[in-house]
Amino acid sequence: MKSFKLLILFVFLFYSNGQSQVLDTMMKVDNHLLHFKIIEGEGIPILFEAGNGDDGSVWEPILKKIHEETGATLITYDRAGLGKSSIDTTNISFTREIKNLKLALARLGYQKKFFLVAHSFGSFYASEFALINKGNIKGAVFIDVATPCGLNVEYATRIEEAISQENWALLNEYKTGLFYVLKEFPEISKYMAKRFISNSIPLTVVAAGVRNPTKEIGETEQDMINMTNCLKAFGSLPNHQYIPVPKAGHKVWVQSPEIVINEIAALYKQVSKTKQ
Repeated sequence: MKSFKLLILFVFLFYSNGQSQVLDTMMKVDNHLLHFKIIEGEGIPILFEAGNGDDGSVWEPILKKIHEETGATLITYDRAGLGKSSIDTTNISFTREIKNLKLALARLGYQKKFFLVAHSFGSFYASEFALINKGNIKGAVFIDVATPCGLNVEYATRIEEAISQENWALLNEYKTGLFYVLKEFPEISKYMAKRFISNSIPLTVVAAGVRNPTKEIGETEQDMINMTNCLKAFGSLPNHQYIPVPKAGHKVWVQSPEIVINEIAALYKQVSKTKQ
């Protein structure tokens, strides 16, 4: 009976990825399924948070090398309504998504220590995850992330208001998870203003050097300057380091994969040596 219940909770598939085992699984939380892909390893698991509108597959180009460098378990997933994950549109919110992530990870056997990697708006998810797992986040690498300084209420409101009705309809149809996040954008920004990741956690900021505004959603050149300055300030906090990558765009690992891989591996090895 126990094994039958577990089978209902998630459908899984193991397959070989060189020397490692990969778990591709759907986990049931609330009334929807979250898709996880886990490369099994040792030590502190590395949990990846993608940017707004992206799913876990965005990390695929660098996972194999990170696994080789660290030997760690790597966890990627699709947030609700993105990639292969379904969504319960009657019961969806930013905070609920993170509580469901914690629940799903615990059911998969991961509920203690984590190392975080986040991109763009994924930093807000990673920060809230760190707060509800206080004391269990051993390090983080934030790649050209949103900060409360750069993604403030004024910016979030302007972006939400700039989206056309036609684009709202397209988002709702093809990127349902993103649709609901953007609808809540100003509220999330206000909520996260004082909940961003603690600088007691060792953290590396990897920042893009090429930053262009998306004018269709109301971004300006001044927004780009603000984002860069905010990232520099965040990377200058105690326990942080700031790594600019002058020739790389927002998805830094696309143009400069080795820099991102090396920074993740270096900090991971550093915090793994400390007393856990």
